[in-house]
Amino acid sequence: MIQKTTLKSFYSFLIMCLFAVNFGFGQPIFSNSITGEDINPEVSNPYIYGQYFDPNITVSGIGKGTGAVASESGFATKNRYNLRDWHTETLDPTAYFEFTITPNPGYQIDFASFVYAGQRSNEGPPNIEIRSSHDYASTIEMQTLTVFGTPISKTVDLSGALFQNIASSITFRIYAWGASSGLGTFSINDFTFNGVVSPLPCASTVTWNGNTWINGTPDLTTKVIIESDYDS
Repeated sequence: MIQKTTLKSFYSFLIMCLFAVNFGFGQPIFSNSITGEDINPEVSNPYIYGQYFDPNITVSGIGKGTGAVASESGFATKNRYNLRDWHTETLDPTAYFEFTITPNPGYQIDFASFVYAGQRSNEGPPNIEIRSSHDYASTIEMQTLTVFGTPISKTVDLSGALFQNIASSITFRIYAWGASSGLGTFSINDFTFNGVVSPLPCASTVTWNGNTWINGTPDLTTKVIIESDYDS
């Protein structure tokens, strides 16, 4: 006798497929307040202490390019990632902060925004540019830091189509230049990537005909059709 049961386990497949579509406005998926405590952020590359990230992604922490140099001891801080050597007249492609985010297998990211607090010294760089590994030669957004000595909150809009349905690794970089001295510093005091991490849309369909699965067996990327009673 075939036992009739609820199809809850299979409905869950369908629900996860439906929610692969982004119905939200984004929430924190990767962030760090960079409070540091006894760890000096600029001696780490990348810095990962205290970071939060969604369990369905992996992240690099906050790192730096070779053209940006850790601050000398007189400028060292424990509550921000503070670097110097931003004194080129134009953007130096080796001087940047960077963040790499990778969705776990079977998941994708729909980004909403990147929010960070930046701070420059009196001689620090006023010119800020955000780019990504989609094309490091293309600008997502240009910003300026006209105030020095105070952290300024900046938001970068990532809601465009280019940053939706991301199923592989992506890197974001913050470039800075135009400091009046090589000792001029620029720091990231905290940051948050907002978005939605969800299962990839269902790529195939399998059918239970009452005796066996047709076209494979179900997983998180599979649409399920139950044509007859299923004994769990």
